[in-house]
Amino acid sequence: MTLCPVCNAQLEDLKECHRCKTYLGQIMDIKNQAMYHQQKAIAAFEQSHFHEMFFHARRSLTLFYSPESARLLASASILINKFDLGYMLWNRVKTSQLNNPEYK
Repeated sequence: MTLCPVCNAQLEDLKECHRCKTYLGQIMDIKNQAMYHQQKAIAAFEQSHFHEMFFHARRSLTLFYSPESARLLASASILINKFDLGYMLWNRVKTSQLNNPEYK
């Protein structure tokens, strides 16, 4: 997170905004948990444990939406034959990239 969601101040790695004093620790912890699950999904993929990959990718996307986590869940969905979910997520990522070039 580079900007405070309350006042848009530049953030350092502190759990409190220096400008508005908003406590951001919970948001940062949630984002860290999402990154943890994303890494676990990648590790499960490398070991060909696709159902475990799906679990962690879904948890990552639920905690914090990012195009990377959506792509990961789409891939996991296709690997466990949930093609409708995979197709829907790929389209969502593709649409968000067209509308917001910073996600490319």
